[in-house]
Amino acid sequence: MNTPTPLQAHLLKAVQNLAYDNQQLRARTRAGGQADTSPELVRTLDIGERSRKQLEATAVAIGVPKAWIDYARAAGQRGALWQPGQVMLGSGHVPRDTLITALSREVHGLQDMAGVHAAYTSRSDLHGGSVAEFRRVMGMTWQRLGAVAHALTVSEEERHQVWQRGNQHWSTVVAAQVRGYPDHDLVRRWNLVARRDFPVVAAPVLVLGWAGITHEDSAAQMPISPDRMVELAATALNENTPNARRLAVTDPGRDHDTAAGIAAAVDAAGLTTPAAGQLDPAEEAVEATADQRDPNLGLGP
Repeated sequence: MNTPTPLQAHLLKAVQNLAYDNQQLRARTRAGGQADTSPELVRTLDIGERSRKQLEATAVAIGVPKAWIDYARAAGQRGALWQPGQVMLGSGHVPRDTLITALSREVHGLQDMAGVHAAYTSRSDLHGGSVAEFRRVMGMTWQRLGAVAHALTVSEEERHQVWQRGNQHWSTVVAAQVRGYPDHDLVRRWNLVARRDFPVVAAPVLVLGWAGITHEDSAAQMPISPDRMVELAATALNENTPNARRLAVTDPGRDHDTAAGIAAAVDAAGLTTPAAGQLDPAEEAVEATADQRDPNLGLGP
């Protein structure tokens, strides 16, 4: 038997308690004679289920064995809340190369997101979707991946491996992909991001934050800010020369020795730090889900 690390326990606790929450909501609804197909209930359960799946995916990303996640989910669905010191059966080891490969796929997805942003906003006749919503989702995704990289203590060599796309700079590869997208395909890809429910996207960042991973920790693991990613994608998209000069993986104008310098750049970009009078994205997610979560579930610290 194995005891999860504190970080693993935070994610397993969130998975188990959200599974419990959804199950209890269904039970209360049946006991009250309400229709299971009411739009409000369907919406609430959908948010809860997708948030749980996001948490499970993040748990896998930081190395929690799938068997432990399956057990936590099943326990919650059976009506059991997470208990401090809960132990798990089986080995807690996940091969590191598996985790780094998975993180690389996710970072490539973030790079693709930057390319879609650059291509969509360059076509003036397509500006019907919400740029602010797209930026919010991209910013929170960036923060989640930084938190995962922090949890994995990714080295400089591994970070280069995660961000690279073959022999070309990632922005050149992404630009080549999105340049040929027909309008309808580009709009579809844009909406896949812009229309995501923000509480679902934010859930893993909230739990990782409760586990002690700060914004500065996340920023220190990400070589460039979300805005800078979009700028690089836009530059590559407008490059007419097929064999464009290869760019450095990291932003050469940035001091990578301190997390504070990176965090300041992110704050300036406005993607993860709110403007005056606005809520922090994580705070918005808390407010958006406050009426959907039982306060006694103990998802917080």
